[in-house]
Amino acid sequence: MRRTDRREDSPAQGKRGLFGGNVSVRYGLLTVLFCVVIVQFYYRALDVSLDGPIDDIFRKKAAALAIVYGTGGDSGKQLADYAHKVSELLGRKLSAVIPVYPDTAVAEKTLRERSLILYGPVGENSVADRMRDSFPFSFSGSGLISASGTITPRPWRLIFIVPNPFNTSQYVLVYTAAEAQDVVGINLLGHPNFTRGDTSDYVLASGSGIVRKGFFDKEDNTRWRLVD
Repeated sequence: MRRTDRREDSPAQGKRGLFGGNVSVRYGLLTVLFCVVIVQFYYRALDVSLDGPIDDIFRKKAAALAIVYGTGGDSGKQLADYAHKVSELLGRKLSAVIPVYPDTAVAEKTLRERSLILYGPVGENSVADRMRDSFPFSFSGSGLISASGTITPRPWRLIFIVPNPFNTSQYVLVYTAAEAQDVVGINLLGHPNFTRGDTSDYVLASGSGIVRKGFFDKEDNTRWRLVD
């Protein structure tokens, strides 16, 4: 009986690299890697946590800023001129276009979609006035009331940052005072009203001195509180 040896074809010997030459495995792992990167990027983009301090608005929200100045007092023209000056100087520094609006002509869409910088006494800026119940401070006429009910004597200037109550993924940064004229120059280095606000959540000043500054209680991350 004659035997016929059968010889099975052996697979071709190819190059073996990191994944043993298996193209499916190689591309499968690359796809997984790509997906991981995309997911990480996606969640970073969705990271809307706001922690302060004041300067955080310029780091995180430079492209989404809008300035709104109050028109309710006698110094509306002064505030308007100052707001436009800040827009120009700050925009140049941040390489961003920062629109400026009077409180009487700002669209609801802008209030919801942007991080806001508000200038003027709270009672004379209608946007700030609408938000006052969400602020850590209370305002009575030209008076400032702390959490303990203490009224700050005039003159005073206050800077503080909180989540925008119209959209808590955005900030609102408030520059306010007893009088509108005390707001002009509040964040302009070298001006008599200049008040340094950067590494804390709020700064309260009177004259050339800082009365108090610090951080808010953020247990509710959408509505920060002042702790006396």
